[in-house]
Amino acid sequence: MKVLITLVSIITFVSAVSADRLVRVHGVTTGTVQQLLADGYDVADVNIRLGYADLMIPEREVDQLSLLFADYELLPREWGELLPENAKNAGYYYSPEENWLFWCELAASYTDLVDTPVTIGQSYQSRDIYMIKMTSPVGSGYKPPIYFSSLIHGREPGSNIVLIDFAMWLTSNYDGGDTMAAWILDNTTVYFVPIANPDGYAYNMPNGGNQRKNMNWTEGDGVDLNRNWGYMWGYDDTGSSGDPWNQTYRGTEAFSEPETQVQRDFITAIQPIAAMNYHTYGGYLLYPWGYINSPTPDQSTFEAWGSAMTAYNEYQPGRAGQILYPVNGEQNDWCYGGNDMQGILAFTPEVADNSFWGSQNDTTEIVRICDECRYMNIWLCMNAPGFVGVGEDEGVSIEPVLSLGAVYPNPVVSSAVFTLTAPGSTGVKVAVYDTSGRVVYNITGEMLSGENTVIWNITDDIAAGVYILRATDSNGFAASRRFTILK
Repeated sequence: MKVLITLVSIITFVSAVSADRLVRVHGVTTGTVQQLLADGYDVADVNIRLGYADLMIPEREVDQLSLLFADYELLPREWGELLPENAKNAGYYYSPEENWLFWCELAASYTDLVDTPVTIGQSYQSRDIYMIKMTSPVGSGYKPPIYFSSLIHGREPGSNIVLIDFAMWLTSNYDGGDTMAAWILDNTTVYFVPIANPDGYAYNMPNGGNQRKNMNWTEGDGVDLNRNWGYMWGYDDTGSSGDPWNQTYRGTEAFSEPETQVQRDFITAIQPIAAMNYHTYGGYLLYPWGYINSPTPDQSTFEAWGSAMTAYNEYQPGRAGQILYPVNGEQNDWCYGGNDMQGILAFTPEVADNSFWGSQNDTTEIVRICDECRYMNIWLCMNAPGFVGVGEDEGVSIEPVLSLGAVYPNPVVSSAVFTLTAPGSTGVKVAVYDTSGRVVYNITGEMLSGENTVIWNITDDIAAGVYILRATDSNGFAASRRFTILK
């Protein structure tokens, strides 16, 4: 790879006087990507299945890629650069000021569901890092926390806008809308940290949008905050770099940066059961381990959940080493294995945006990525609480009168299956209720008795939401199960 090393030297020399461009090179393998990273390239995205990688390089050096790759293409300028006309407001993304205004107005509009943003610490340049807490006044017991974060890399605004979309969905659908929103806020506490790297994001507004790291420029050009976490920090020089000028520079020590210290302390304080730490832009759903390509003890859970969460957006679920490249000192691994709490079921969704800034002038793409990620967010919030006892209603069994089995699968997409056992002398009716107690569907048109396996095909007029399956016999006994319909 002598040619590659030489080209890196040339690129480093001219980077100060030449604007960066996003270039897609074809014909790459896992080995190629690891060599590119080792040689200091800014690898923005990788798709091993399709055999390409996106690189940020000085525009004047694009032609030199022909020394390495026979097939490459220059991607649209707005994909890798915040255009000058959008420098103040981030286009259709949300600028730092627009973020603050959104969260404050949301809290003012839904005072019973959304707390006013609260500062949990400061960045390297003393900007506030704030969080927003969302839950309903319903219930007084333990409501397990679920954690959402974005913009730990300052050039990934698509990660931020899907959090804003999810917060709007929760609030607008809580009362009289989708019953899943009501269940989530009635049974969990949702926390948002929308701008985890406020310095890098603020710097990007007037400066073209390519600052990934924080603004600690005492050495190099910042620290990659997603390589600065304490679990397996600096495990090797493949998953992170010790070079201060490298885009994956891990810092001088674990948690050397105030931004990662703030998140570490806050996560430790709230002890979430699950987390979605958003990035862009590959269309992946990553889970631990990141530092090595080996399964965790909860691999079966991560694999099953990842498959279910990506059933409709076609994101690729898996470990970073399976579908991208190893990463060490990163947030997911610390959340799951690097703290004193029980392992957090942490995921990194890589939003399938059109690169870093590709949707800055395209509302249709903004809508698309929000739709794709909303389903994953809902699914996680509906299912993670089951791990701490806030799951479906227990099926009441009054032998030998009535027994109702669990709904399978849950969540239901098209058909639900459950078992019903009732003695021959007792007839049973089965109906579906919404959370307000209204009957939305009568499953059994006639009385059942004995042992039954019931299959219910969900009709088009039944909306997505949380429902109660209830069986009632002629003696007044009843059994119920809670389940979710996702469409």
